[in-house]
Amino acid sequence: MRASAQSGSGSPGARRRLWSTRLLPLLLGLLLLLTLAPGLARADDAQRWSLRDQDDNRWSLRIFAQPDPAYPSGDRLRLSALTPGIAVDHTRPLLISDGTGGAWTLANRSEELVPPDGGALPEGSAQFDIADLLPRPSGALPLALSLPLAGEASVLLVLGPEETEALHALDDSGAPVQEG
Repeated sequence: MRASAQSGSGSPGARRRLWSTRLLPLLLGLLLLLTLAPGLARADDAQRWSLRDQDDNRWSLRIFAQPDPAYPSGDRLRLSALTPGIAVDHTRPLLISDGTGGAWTLANRSEELVPPDGGALPEGSAQFDIADLLPRPSGALPLALSLPLAGEASVLLVLGPEETEALHALDDSGAPVQEG
């Protein structure tokens, strides 16, 4: 039994030295970086949540920085139907309200879902520019999103505290607000 545990990897002392001299410092450094600088990572730090609309259809909400240099930079909000058969309107804006009179209209940027040289837009996803979400909504009030569907209908999605705080935490340039 002991021989199979050591096969191909050297003595237990050599493995321990490898762990303590190379891997442990690397892991500790990574842990320190993640602990001290949570707001600095924006590579693929897209924030994602699952929501349900008033008809109990499932949706995915994603907030991210536009990664494609073919399109204008800035943060985007993407809503994707997780329930099959839902078609969104790729021409109308997303309407957001906070219930106390605050209202925002986000431009539809669904064309950014496909390469600039064309392609069919995904029926169940729409993308919106967060640049017009000014002033930023309060992090304390729930937000209602009115997403236009194909035809004249719209669907209502209510954001919870975590999703609302994520939108509130973006500074006016679209970057996350740094604490401290």
